[in-house]
Amino acid sequence: MITAVIFLTILITYIVIWATYRPQAKHNNGMLFSVKLPAEAMEHAEIRRIRDEYNRGFNRVSLLMAVLLVPLVLLYNFSTYQVVYLFAWLTVFFIVMVLPFRKAFRETLAFKKKSRWANPADDDEYWGNGFTYHNPKDRRLFVEKRLGGGYTVNTGTLAGKLIMGGTAALFLAVIVGVSVMMIRSELDPPVMTITPDGRVEIDYQMYPFEFAAADIEELTLVDVMPPGRKTNGEATDKVARGHFNLSEIGRARLYIFKDNPPYIRIKLPDVYVFYNENDPEKTLRLFEELSRIRK
Repeated sequence: MITAVIFLTILITYIVIWATYRPQAKHNNGMLFSVKLPAEAMEHAEIRRIRDEYNRGFNRVSLLMAVLLVPLVLLYNFSTYQVVYLFAWLTVFFIVMVLPFRKAFRETLAFKKKSRWANPADDDEYWGNGFTYHNPKDRRLFVEKRLGGGYTVNTGTLAGKLIMGGTAALFLAVIVGVSVMMIRSELDPPVMTITPDGRVEIDYQMYPFEFAAADIEELTLVDVMPPGRKTNGEATDKVARGHFNLSEIGRARLYIFKDNPPYIRIKLPDVYVFYNENDPEKTLRLFEELSRIRK
């Protein structure tokens, strides 16, 4: 399931980038690569060269990024690392896929400045990516995009720098933070321990939990988990941890390796707890220890 979602995300990302940048090699709305040029300029040998090189370069980086998807397939059985790799791949993708356009933009702008179509009033030099605008002489914070619809931020203003810088920092913080948490979750699974004073502690960085053994109303081993949905937790094709709502049971805390029975089912006064170890033998030994302290 996770793999399917990942590749659907990649497909959508490819479609968006191709729909945005692939047509830029065609003269549209009086512009080529966000540089204003008349239609007659398209017949110039230099423009034809720039367009041809752009198409080849765009195809090359598209193929390169497709090749870099191979590790995602190799990580099929390690969904956590698949997601982390996806974050890294998307970051590189959005940077690399813009490079052919930036090169074509610079070359087209240089050509225009030396041609009879040069016109400083066109403000071409402020549109390096086609959709980002940087003009310190323009005090407007938002300006209409040259590529696509809507508006973009003028990064030539102080407010524009803060908005774009803050957005980039937030994006990076989320990616790094989520990646670190996922890797820690993979390397540091939940651990259930029973203290000498009869308390049961589940040590887990994201969703720790503890309760008194005397509060256990039912203690059973089950081989099948009831269906349900996550309310606040983490769920991959390998693990389920945190808060869930299960069919015919209601509120539950899960600390399980999926498809790896048996599962210890603990009924407390206000919530169910499901727990297992990656090694079924350890799960059985833990169940026996819990059974002894209840007596």
